[in-house]
Amino acid sequence: MTGYPSIDRPWLKFYTEKAIKTPLPECTIYERITNCNADNLDRIALNYYGNNYTYKAFFEAIDQAASALEGLGVRQNDIVTVCMINTPETIVLMFALNKIGAIANMVYGADAPAEIKRNINNAGSSYVFVLDIFQEKILSIISDTQVQKVIVANLVQGMSLASRIGAVVLKKTKPLPVPNDGRFMSWKQFLKLGNGKSSTSHDPEAPAFITYTGGTTGGSKGVLLSNKAVIAVAQQYIIGERDLSRKSKWIQVLPLFIAYGVTCSLMIPLTVGMTLIVRIPMADSIARLCKKFKPNHVMYGPAFWEAFADDNEELDLSYFISPISGGDTLSEKVEMKINAYIEKCGSPYKLMNGYGMTEVGAAVSVNYRHAYEFGSVGAPFVKDIVSAFDVETGEELPIGQEGEICINAPSTMIGYLNDPEETDNILRRHKDGLLWVHSGDLGYISENGFIHISGRLKRYMLCIANGVQKKVFSLDIEKVLLKHPEVEKCAVVPIDDKTVNQAPVAFIVLSDLNADQSAAEAALSEYAEQNLEPVCRPRKYFFVPKYPLTKVGKVDYRALERMAVE
Repeated sequence: MTGYPSIDRPWLKFYTEKAIKTPLPECTIYERITNCNADNLDRIALNYYGNNYTYKAFFEAIDQAASALEGLGVRQNDIVTVCMINTPETIVLMFALNKIGAIANMVYGADAPAEIKRNINNAGSSYVFVLDIFQEKILSIISDTQVQKVIVANLVQGMSLASRIGAVVLKKTKPLPVPNDGRFMSWKQFLKLGNGKSSTSHDPEAPAFITYTGGTTGGSKGVLLSNKAVIAVAQQYIIGERDLSRKSKWIQVLPLFIAYGVTCSLMIPLTVGMTLIVRIPMADSIARLCKKFKPNHVMYGPAFWEAFADDNEELDLSYFISPISGGDTLSEKVEMKINAYIEKCGSPYKLMNGYGMTEVGAAVSVNYRHAYEFGSVGAPFVKDIVSAFDVETGEELPIGQEGEICINAPSTMIGYLNDPEETDNILRRHKDGLLWVHSGDLGYISENGFIHISGRLKRYMLCIANGVQKKVFSLDIEKVLLKHPEVEKCAVVPIDDKTVNQAPVAFIVLSDLNADQSAAEAALSEYAEQNLEPVCRPRKYFFVPKYPLTKVGKVDYRALERMAVE
C-alpha cells in the first residue's frame, strides 16, 4: 500500500473481482433499456397519475415518437431543446431522440425567458418541445432564435381519465390552447408526422444529453453527456447495490432537466426493469409519496429528506430498500436526525448519501448498506477513481489529507457546450496520464476509501487584516460555528465592507427554532471571539428557518448574499 487513494483504491474491497474486471456496456441508452427488458415487456414501466404503461407500450411509444421526429425533420446529431418536466411524453421523447441519434437539450422551463433563449441559441436548436405551461415564454423569444417548430404537450394528457378530471376540477390545471402561430403544433399533431419507421443509432460515444450545472455560486453551463457516460453511472450503481429487483417501485420525482434525474433516477430503474412512478417534480412530500405508493427506492435532495424527518409522521418504512440523498452537502447533525427518524419508522437502511456533479453524470459514489461510513458521501463506484489534490502544487495527497477532490471516471462529460476555455479549466490531464475533473470541492479520502466533503473551494472572501489582503474561507468559519450546540446549520457569505473590503456574515438555522435569537446571537458572538481570529468573526448573524435553494435543490449562496445586503 502506498497511502495514495488513486493507487491503493481502498474502496475496491467492497466489490467482487468480477465487478472490477467486467467492462461497462458499450451501446446507446435506448439500446440499453430495450435490451435489458426484452423479456420484461408485460411488467409496468411507468405509472403516471393512475395510468400504467407496460414496457411493451413504452417501447412502442418511443418508436412512434422516433418516426415522428424524423418526419418533423430531426436528424442524427441535431440538438433538440426539451423544455418539459416529468411526464410520460417527456421520457418517451428523450429515448426517441436517442434512438435516432439526436441530442436532448434539457432546459428548465421556469427559467427566465432570456436564459431559455440563451440555451436554445447556444445549442442551435431548430425544434423545441415544450409543456403548455411554458409555451408563452417560447412564444415571446422565438423570433430571436432559429427555431422552426415548437411542439406543445401538457401535464394531464398522460394521466388516467379520473386523474385528468381531478386535475382540471381540483387543481385547475386545464390544458392551455396551442398558440395561434404556424410554428406551433400539439403533441397529437406531431405524432401524425411519422410513417411507422425510424433509424437507430448505435454509437456509445455520441452525445445523448445536454444538462445544465446547478449555478450554486454562479451561472450555469451546458454539459454534454455521452451515451457511455449516462450508462456508466447507472450500471455502476447497479453493480454496487445488492438489493435491486424488477419487482421494486422507484419514485421518479427528480426533475428530468438535471443530470441527477436522468442518469440516476431514470436510467437505474429502467435498466433493472422496475416500475417507475412518475410524478411532477417537488409537488409531493416524501411522506405523502410513501403513504400512497410504499416505494422501495426514493431519491431526493437533502433538504427534502430533512423536511421529511422534521415532519416526524408515524410511518411504516420497512419496505425501504434505498433512501438515497445527493446533490448537496449534508451536515452530520442533520444526517443523524434523518437516520434516527427512518430507523424509528422501521427502515433497514440508513440514508444513502452520495456525491457527484453534473460534469461526471451526477454521481460517482454512494453509501450502500454493506459499505457505509457515517459523515461521508460514500465509496467511489467500481470504475471511478477519486482523490484529493494539493490546491497549490497539484500533487496528490495521501489518504486522510484534505485538498481539492478530483475525479477520473468513465462518466466524465464530453465538455461544456461551445465553451472550450471552461472545459479546459475543469478537465485537466495530470502527470499520471489520467484526465481528472476538478470538482472545486474540498475534502479527503478516508482509510476505508470513503469520500468526505468539507465544502466549496471557491467560497471565500478577500479581507484586509493588518494591512494585508487575506483569503478567508467560508468553510473554515462554518466548521467552527457548527460545533456550537445551538447551531443546526451554518452558511457564511461575504458582504462588502469599507474597512476590510469583505466581511463574513452568518446565516444560522438554530437547533431549536423557537429559541431566543438575541440570546443566541450573544452566545455565538462570544463563542466566535474565543474560537475565531478577528477577521473570521461574522459581523452579523441572521437566523432563518431554512435556506433558499437553487432550482436543483442546493443551498443558493448568491441568494444569501443578496439577503445579507438587503
